[in-house]
Amino acid sequence: MEATIRAAKKILKKEDSGSLKLKVLSKSVAEKIGDVETSDVKGWILASDKFIANGKDISLAKASKKRKSDDEKSAKKAAKKAKKESKTNNSGSSGTETSVSSSKGDLSVDAVGEWRTEHKIVLMGTTDDEDGNKISAELNKNAAYIPYNNFNSDRVKSSVNEAFLHQCTVVNGFTKPSAIQAQCWPVMLHPGSDGKRRDIVGIAETGSGKTLAFSIPALHALAKEHIAGKKGRTPRMLVLAPTRELAMQSHVVVKEFGALVQLSSVVVYGGVPKYQQINELKKGVDCVIATPGRIKDLINEGNCDLSRVSQLILDEADRMLDMGFEEDVRFIISQCMDKEEGRQTAMFSATWPAAIQKIALEYMIMPIRVYVGFNKIVGSNGEGIMDDALSANKRVKQTVEVIDDYAREARLKSLLEKHSKNNSKKNPYRILIFALYKKEAARLESTLARSGYSGLVTSIHGDKAQDARTKALHEFKSGICPLMVATDVAARGLDIPNVELVINYTFPLTIEDYVHRIGRTGRAGKTGLSYTFFQSGDKSHAGELQQVMKQAGQPIPDALMKFGSTIKKKEHKLYGNFGPRGGPMKKAVKIVFD
Repeated sequence: MEATIRAAKKILKKEDSGSLKLKVLSKSVAEKIGDVETSDVKGWILASDKFIANGKDISLAKASKKRKSDDEKSAKKAAKKAKKESKTNNSGSSGTETSVSSSKGDLSVDAVGEWRTEHKIVLMGTTDDEDGNKISAELNKNAAYIPYNNFNSDRVKSSVNEAFLHQCTVVNGFTKPSAIQAQCWPVMLHPGSDGKRRDIVGIAETGSGKTLAFSIPALHALAKEHIAGKKGRTPRMLVLAPTRELAMQSHVVVKEFGALVQLSSVVVYGGVPKYQQINELKKGVDCVIATPGRIKDLINEGNCDLSRVSQLILDEADRMLDMGFEEDVRFIISQCMDKEEGRQTAMFSATWPAAIQKIALEYMIMPIRVYVGFNKIVGSNGEGIMDDALSANKRVKQTVEVIDDYAREARLKSLLEKHSKNNSKKNPYRILIFALYKKEAARLESTLARSGYSGLVTSIHGDKAQDARTKALHEFKSGICPLMVATDVAARGLDIPNVELVINYTFPLTIEDYVHRIGRTGRAGKTGLSYTFFQSGDKSHAGELQQVMKQAGQPIPDALMKFGSTIKKKEHKLYGNFGPRGGPMKKAVKIVFD
């Protein structure tokens, strides 16, 4: 890997422009070194802090910093000029309400309610009792929390770093913030009455832009402290993610935007040697993106100090806590700056079950809840309560087929034959097939390879080494292999663009995983298609599956209705029906006999 980085640096230094397309650079490095895949080179270049990625262009970090400093100077001059103009234009206005409505491109106070209704945004206080309802009403009236509905408004320009706005609009081509970004940015950037930045719980459908929703406010806060670049500095921002792939994905975004304000980052996960990660931490970094297991190991070994972490983000928080990471998460948070000392904590997910909320709120101070695009439905816990845990993407057409086990393979091949006709090199038709177990995923991959899809199918599951998983993801994203078989490791959080079809070969263990699986398609405002094979052994999920389909406006097949619509009381994921009622099992106590 080090030889690859050195070779890439030499090639870039010879370029007059100082940059190359990622594809061209990776190919050149692979040819120069030999015995290395181009896809592996791409991953190493993107993961290294020696380079800066501007869209598809790669340049050396030092050279980019010089150019960016010039850009920032000119951006500051433009911002000062805009401020003077806005003061002149608004000199006759009086009161918060008038100034907000007259600012260029901003929503007026009167229009906020209509905009939030249109985008299905709800601001709520911490609790649902009478006091909580009063707080919720005040939050919705607060002019400071008016959404940033476009990048050109004066409120956005005065609150968000100019370099970030330039990266969003000019480099990445974003026309406006997504709904969750528009509402979360003012909440996270604007301090409360006590002068401290507010904690937040953000819940939105998959593919809604949650990563930028938490990255930009957190990086903006760190940039204002002006201590980036000092050697031996300890992390001030921590992003915890449940899987390696999600951690790597978040790192790409944090690295891209952090580099604009000279903030370095490192991604820390298991399955790879520790020494490289330890070396990066010793050099001094500002942001750490990590999985719970590996970061806990590094803390215990004395290689990672989180005492100065003032920006804490739990991505896919419900999964981390619900899948047995609670003890690790509690330990990691205890190593960060205390919440009473000014730590800002953000939790983001596509679902937020009631049982997890109770545990999560221990880490936060009176958080504001932001719901985007969700309709409440009855009963994921089977207790007759209104619950926001299950809300499927309405742009995904759901087709459920009740089928016998022996018929699934033939039906899968039939669907692939039908939809693979749309595949081409220029426009790959990506199909994601979900299996329940690692062995099943490996078997399906080999079966499809023997059935005429050799070289077109890949897989990702827990039995694969990290390098192989990274390569498989790259091949699927790039369209080299338009078919991918996966376990639920790929169901949550991963941003795989342009997945046209999701096939649930085996129904998942929980309805939340079903919602996340089909959420891999229909992302970023596009439509998608899903097929689900439902067997008689899955009948305990029939009621809640019908609820999800009904809430999303999907037709429910008669064969599924025959299983009944009763919603089974939710079991604990780890302990089944024998699990604790009030939350995860307490830690075992060792008894020593004399």
